[in-house]
Amino acid sequence: MRSRRRAGRASALLLVLGLTGCLSDDLTAPASIEKDAATDQQSKPAGSRMPLRVIVRTVDGSPAARAVVRWSILTEPAPGGSLSDEETVTDGTGFAQVQLRTGPGLGSSTVRATLVAAPERAVVFTVESTRSPILTQVTPAMFQAGDNVVLSGENLDIATSFEVAGVTVAPIAVAGSGLEATLSVPPCLVPGVVEFHALAGSAVSDPVTGQYTASAGTVALAVGEYLSLSPEALAGCATFAAAGPSGAEYLIAPQSTTEVPGDSAPYRLRGSAASPPGHRRPSPDRGRVPYALQFDRRLREVEREIAGLPRVEVVGPAAAAAAVSVGDQRTFQVCADLNCRAVQDFATVLADAKYVGDHAIIYQDVDAPAAGIPDADFAEIGQLFDQELYDVATRAFGAESDVDKDGRVAILLTPVVNSLTPTSSCETSFIAGFFFALDINPGSIGDSRSNQAEVFYAIVPDPQGEFTCDFSVDQVRTRVPVTFIHEFQHMISFHQHVMLRNGFPEEVWLNEALSHLSEEIGAFHFLALTDTARFSTFAVGNLINAYDYLLEPGDVFTLFSAGTGTLEERGAGWLFLRWAVDQFGDDIVRRMSETSLAGGPNVATAIGEDLPRLLSQWWLANWVSDLPDSVLADADTPARLKYDTWRFRTTFGGFNMQSPGRFPRPFPLVPEVFTAPLFDRERVIRAGSGDYFRVVQLANDPGFVVSFTQPSGATLSDAAPRLNVIRIR
Repeated sequence: MRSRRRAGRASALLLVLGLTGCLSDDLTAPASIEKDAATDQQSKPAGSRMPLRVIVRTVDGSPAARAVVRWSILTEPAPGGSLSDEETVTDGTGFAQVQLRTGPGLGSSTVRATLVAAPERAVVFTVESTRSPILTQVTPAMFQAGDNVVLSGENLDIATSFEVAGVTVAPIAVAGSGLEATLSVPPCLVPGVVEFHALAGSAVSDPVTGQYTASAGTVALAVGEYLSLSPEALAGCATFAAAGPSGAEYLIAPQSTTEVPGDSAPYRLRGSAASPPGHRRPSPDRGRVPYALQFDRRLREVEREIAGLPRVEVVGPAAAAAAVSVGDQRTFQVCADLNCRAVQDFATVLADAKYVGDHAIIYQDVDAPAAGIPDADFAEIGQLFDQELYDVATRAFGAESDVDKDGRVAILLTPVVNSLTPTSSCETSFIAGFFFALDINPGSIGDSRSNQAEVFYAIVPDPQGEFTCDFSVDQVRTRVPVTFIHEFQHMISFHQHVMLRNGFPEEVWLNEALSHLSEEIGAFHFLALTDTARFSTFAVGNLINAYDYLLEPGDVFTLFSAGTGTLEERGAGWLFLRWAVDQFGDDIVRRMSETSLAGGPNVATAIGEDLPRLLSQWWLANWVSDLPDSVLADADTPARLKYDTWRFRTTFGGFNMQSPGRFPRPFPLVPEVFTAPLFDRERVIRAGSGDYFRVVQLANDPGFVVSFTQPSGATLSDAAPRLNVIRIR
């Protein structure tokens, strides 16, 4: 597993600036702003994205959470630069950040970060824009697959990569002191005008164009080479080369790369010779969503309903909540019905404060069963939330709201949550806890259902099953912290998307994927502390969901709509984000949170690449990553087709050895195997997902043709279809 440098560890490199002026008498007020030296004095090609990061401290030197920082470009060599945000809010460790996209000019740009609470306190970043690749012409102007073309321009070198119609190509040679680059045109492009771009990091040149004409040539891939083909391209480029004396083998993986959740389309994949009739797999039953996930779905619906109401501007600061001490009591309104809509769906709860920390207060319902958590243990449990999970989540996703101005999240343990789960579901799917957006919505002031505070609701121990499920103290200790960090992401997401940026909630598939990633981020935090028991507790749920997804991925959406959201679909979303973080770094998670964008456009903007390409590469990585060298040597596996954090074949193999009844395969994803050209299957591609097939050519077998169409034979275009192909032998 790869170790990661977290933003919070950069404090030793911070430069303290902007400390002039009078200090507030309030020791908790934001008082100084410092810049992360690692993000100052950066130098990248013009047009690149550069992260800028500051930390805000209080009068007593502590990190200041939820301090507003305003960003502005002061100077740039030429117009065209942009910031990802004009204002950001510091997280629980005092950090705030933006992305600067530099303009086309060469030279220095400066960006100011100003502490809004004290405008006289500011820091200035200086970054340098160096020469970036420029393209002026492609020669010849007409070409076919496999032709060598020369790109003319400036600042080209052997490290420059190129895109031809979205396909990444490395140069064969660079000449003329960076004025010319030669590359081979990739196969299977859509005939017509295609664009060439030069890339240097995140900087992309303006395009030049040429005319691609279809050829009768074959698809000739070396071992480890891969393509992602549209049906339109495949129509003129479907013949795979003859095999040599050692034979050949391909992984062929049809997929939907749409950004529309819930989109799907039937397809037919055929070889060029007659084959036995293909079995038609029945569509999965989408009506059976586990009980707890039905409730979770309802909560996301409530968030969208709230965001759709007229926005209410809060005038002036809210009065700070009264100080709380252990033993104090407070009443809460708690959702007591799956609907969570009418006033009668809520119960009034009186609770005692059991722990008061810097970031969290734990309350327990006075009606909780007596055989519950001992009072002496609340400090230990509270510190887990307060000193571990809070920092982990806010560093990853940004700040939560603070509508009651107490600087804390209330954690309420109440049997009302226990009672939400019917006894019939206790063994299969129970509600361990939740966040309710009405509590923090500014427009809900005066609504009797709202607690006007950040609240996480959770189950209490109930060993005798007095309410419904017979949860032991150990079960509550184990499950509730995982649920908390999952739901805390939802709370932060609603604050960042809806409250701060006046947008709509994150699309449900990505919202849930980020919350499951939050669980895993917590797991790696505990692994770094050598707490392997908690690491396993926080990590195992995602691994089980992913295993179940990979058993039959073609039956499951990755981009699911609000009406589904099964555990398998959540496993798919987590897998996609885990691959994306492995490929592009931890920072993309914060960028997906601190934005008004949602769904596919959010992912594409945070990473800087289009969603179809990302989905296609991830799709191949699911089977190709950590293959045995006897199938595809690691040296032959493209870097983009790998997971870095997990070796899933090893992990899932361990599951299979420990519990073969529950985990029937050492690796869940087993493609159907055909001998070319004998294959013919009709299936359905679902948003983000698809199928996997292995096509084997025996020694000296002739070439074969692949057809990827609608079942009728008509052109397939719905659900953004792609046929992903990699040669594995």
